[in-house]
Amino acid sequence: MASRLPPKSPVLLPLSYSAKFDYPLTAEEIWFWQINTEFSRAEIKKLINKWQMKNGEYCYLPSLSRTVALRRRRRQYSRGKWTIARRIARSIARIPSVSAVFITGSLAMDNCKENDDIDLMIVTLPGTLWITRFFLFLYLFFKSLRRPPYLSEHSSPRVSDKICDNLYLDLDHLYIDPHPKPPTYPLYVAHEILQTVPVVDKHSVHHRFLLANPWVGGYLPVAYRESLKKYKYIKLEKLNAKWQTPIGKIVYIPVNLLFYLLQYLYMKPHITQEKIGPGYAFFHPNTDHGTHV
Repeated sequence: MASRLPPKSPVLLPLSYSAKFDYPLTAEEIWFWQINTEFSRAEIKKLINKWQMKNGEYCYLPSLSRTVALRRRRRQYSRGKWTIARRIARSIARIPSVSAVFITGSLAMDNCKENDDIDLMIVTLPGTLWITRFFLFLYLFFKSLRRPPYLSEHSSPRVSDKICDNLYLDLDHLYIDPHPKPPTYPLYVAHEILQTVPVVDKHSVHHRFLLANPWVGGYLPVAYRESLKKYKYIKLEKLNAKWQTPIGKIVYIPVNLLFYLLQYLYMKPHITQEKIGPGYAFFHPNTDHGTHV
């Protein structure tokens, strides 16, 4: 690594991105979320000190000092939502076909507004996604835990602490397109992938998820490298044998397709930007962020 001090961009780029979410960063977070660079912690700290970009614990762009109090307040809001999310995720994981449950979105960064809903990503065994979603829908609906799909907002008293199960993948479809339709900026998608937090992970799904999306390392190289170190492959449980046998596949794959077709026909009149298939379902894609990084 070069010994001379790097330019301001390794600090300014992460701060500019996080400023869109009113989210000041610590020096460690700036190092972790570097965009297209891999400077050392020491070099990042030298930069911060040279440009006098730190005030107390956090760094932020000029005129954004208000975001420090905002981040602390949102961290408090997030604590209660984490308690709810963990409890519901563990209940969801009792469904045999569920391989992992992840927290995504604002809660994954402890940056929730008071009345935010809770975003979940559900990963299922291959060929079981739409069967799983059907029973999960029933569970969340009858427990009054799910955000009503007819409500467009994601932060209001009507949806506060409700579950938004807006992303489903099975183990054979862990790749996320960096250029989805409608278009979303790849940096935003990469950041969303790397900020996911596993609450339940039966089959080292997080490690597989990262390996399935190596392209994110081109945008956030330090975050990708460090995440691979943190979420190593650990053989916790064998894949449920009955789902993996030839007889199991003969039974469950056609049933999953039937459940997919029935749910697709039900949703078709309301589909706008959603992207769905037998092994994946992306609901309510967010295209509003990452447009000027």
